[in-house]
Amino acid sequence: MKKLKNLTFACLLILGLAACADDNKSSNNPPIDNSETVTLEYTGEIGKENVKTITFTNPHAVEADLEVYINPTDSTIKIDTVSSTCDNIVNNYNSYNVTSKLAAGESCEVKYTYTPTNLDTALLKLNVDYFKSMATICPTPDTVPSYEQVITRNKYVEMYIYNYAVDSNGNKSPEHINITIPVEWSVTGSNAASLNAVSNTQSFDLPAKKGEYSFYNLYGASIQSNNENCSILNNTLTVNSNNGCSLTVTATANYVSPIKFSPKQEGNPYYNVNVEIKSNYTYNLLSAPYSTTFYPEYIATNLSGDTYIYASVLSNNEKITSYEITGTNKDKFKVAPTKHNGCTVTGTEISIPADKNNCFYTIEITDISKTAEYTAALNTTLSTGTTQTYNINGTVSLLTIEDALLNYCKQSSQNKENNKQYKLF
Repeated sequence: MKKLKNLTFACLLILGLAACADDNKSSNNPPIDNSETVTLEYTGEIGKENVKTITFTNPHAVEADLEVYINPTDSTIKIDTVSSTCDNIVNNYNSYNVTSKLAAGESCEVKYTYTPTNLDTALLKLNVDYFKSMATICPTPDTVPSYEQVITRNKYVEMYIYNYAVDSNGNKSPEHINITIPVEWSVTGSNAASLNAVSNTQSFDLPAKKGEYSFYNLYGASIQSNNENCSILNNTLTVNSNNGCSLTVTATANYVSPIKFSPKQEGNPYYNVNVEIKSNYTYNLLSAPYSTTFYPEYIATNLSGDTYIYASVLSNNEKITSYEITGTNKDKFKVAPTKHNGCTVTGTEISIPADKNNCFYTIEITDISKTAEYTAALNTTLSTGTTQTYNINGTVSLLTIEDALLNYCKQSSQNKENNKQYKLF
């Protein structure tokens, strides 16, 4: 199944169709942003078990199904599954799924304990969905809902809860530093860090007290000091005064692990830096034998085009000396270089351009004349004699949003009869 980014913010997903609009295109059905970001702040005394409450309130004027995903990443936070007033809360290896049916305006609660041991701020992030009852959208299978009814069925809330530690002297742990780095393209999958084009940098001020701070397990980035106020040696940051210092983070992958500066001097606070990479295009690199399927698609209502693309990589002077697409639908596909860091593709060979150390190639659909599902296989032979077969699962959808709306309630009713969970997003 093709990975989909969270479409709640800008896109409509109806029966598998995505309708998104960028700044350069228009649509009779413009995207509706039915999402919200909520930031909460709590404090807790060091050495004590502080009980906190998260309240979920149905924002719709009709009955709704609440679905919450909680993934505590800090050991100082423990979710209380016993005291929850929501219908169900399930612990899946320390990730929690909360569900509840809420009447209009009704609320339910989940409690957790926050037990800090030092001046370190713990972040708890939640993904919250409020789905209007399907019966309000589709009272009968023959009902044809409006575009707005469908797109606003779900209210998505991204919730950030910052838990600040307070010591006996009233000192409060520092705020998290949040950095966003925009990039044109990045890669995910095997060897992503070594193949990524992400090299954008961002400077920030670290308001750290004088002392030494260690930072470990840093993935996807490097850190440099910008002035004499601090220095970095291996995994230790030395701050020379209480005025803090200026640092630069350089992203080297499409994901950067949270950076925690842990003090070596007792009493100094911890400092947390979160780095988010926002990429316009993402290439998911296939890696045999675990990931060997291309998913090319053409969706008529996707006005922005495909921005998450399956690709294969050539590196270390590799060259594909021959390739062939086989199968019943072989004529529906072609091998092509990617838009960014593309390989040189001829009718018989795929190679790395002279000015590059690696390159990507992908599979594109050549026939978009009708709605259909196509399958084939790509067989490649490297210059070393190694062969590899990739599966190709292509999708063409010329269905309009209006057509999808006509069948929306029928499909919902059918899914219900088949005991399938129906979701809009």
